[in-house]
Amino acid sequence: MHRKNIILDTDIGPDCDDVAALAVLNLLADRGLCRILGVSHCTSNPYGAGMIDVINRYYGRPDIAISTYGGKGFLTDETCMRYNRYIATHYPNRYQACQPEEAVGMYRRILAAQEDKSVEVIGIGPMNNLSDLLDSKPDGYSMLSGISLVERKVSKLTMMAGAFRCSSKEAVERAERMRKKRIEDMAEYNVECDIPAARNVAARWPTPKAYLGFEAGLILTGGRLYRCVPGTHPVRVAYELHGSSEGRFSWDPLTVEYAVVEGCPHFRESVRGTVRFDEKGRTRWKVDENGWDCFVELAQEDERVVADMDTLLTSSPSGLGQAFATG
Repeated sequence: MHRKNIILDTDIGPDCDDVAALAVLNLLADRGLCRILGVSHCTSNPYGAGMIDVINRYYGRPDIAISTYGGKGFLTDETCMRYNRYIATHYPNRYQACQPEEAVGMYRRILAAQEDKSVEVIGIGPMNNLSDLLDSKPDGYSMLSGISLVERKVSKLTMMAGAFRCSSKEAVERAERMRKKRIEDMAEYNVECDIPAARNVAARWPTPKAYLGFEAGLILTGGRLYRCVPGTHPVRVAYELHGSSEGRFSWDPLTVEYAVVEGCPHFRESVRGTVRFDEKGRTRWKVDENGWDCFVELAQEDERVVADMDTLLTSSPSGLGQAFATG
C-alpha cells in the first residue's frame, strides 16, 4: 500500500470544515494511507497554529511541523476566531504564547529534505502561502527557486477552489440557487480572498492540479459528532462554537479524502484541461487533453458520501483520543 507524503495548507478559523478536514487527514494517517509532513496556516489569525496543534495532538501527533502566514491583518476579524480562540486557549498546544515559523520557510525546509516527486500538497484555504512559495528565492534549505523546488519535489496539488459546471445538473443548480448567480459568474471564497495569489498558483504551479469546487461540497456532514463523540472532542467543540452542530458543508474534508484515498468511489475526475481565474476571481475552465488540471465531482449519492464521512469523523483515533482533556 502506497503511503502518501502530505503537506496541508489551511485557513482554519473562518469555517469549521477545516477542522474536520484536519481530523480526516489524521484518521487517514492512522489507517496508513498518508504521512503528514507539515500543516501550514494561511491567515494572520493568531489562534490558527494553536488550533492546528490541538487537533494533531488529539490524534496523537504532537510533533507535526506547523507554520503560519507571515503577513498582517489577513482574516483576523471576530468571525474568524469564534472557535479558534476558545480552543487554542483552553486545550494544550505549543502556541499559546508564541507563533510558529513562517509558512514559506517550512515548505522549503520540508520539501528540500524529501525525495523528488514524493510530496503531495493539499490546499483548503486562500492560496497566499502557495503563491509565496512559488515566488520564493534560494535560501539555506535549497539553492532552487520556489517554482523549481516545487517542480522537483511535488507530484500533485489538490485544492478546494473554484466553481465548475460539472456533469451533475442537481449539484450545479444547488450552487446557483445558493449564490443566486450562474456558476460561471461565481468567485469562490478561497479564490476571492486573494485573487492575485489564486491566479499565480493556477497559472504557474508546475505540477498536475485537481480542484474540488464550490458545487461539489454542498452536502452536510459532521452532524453525527454531537451525538457520537465526547463533549470535549475538539472537532465537536469547533462545530458547536461555529454554530454548525447539525453539520456543515463538506468542501474541505472531501478535498482531503479525494487527495489521500486513491481511487475513492466517492469521486470522479473530469477530463483534463486548464483552470484559470479571471480578475474578479471567476473560474475559467478549458478542456485540453494536454492540460495538467482536472476538477472533482461526487460519483455516489449524497447520502452514501455523508454516511461514510460521518462514520470516519466519529471513529476513534489510534492516538490520544478519548483520554485527551482540556488544560
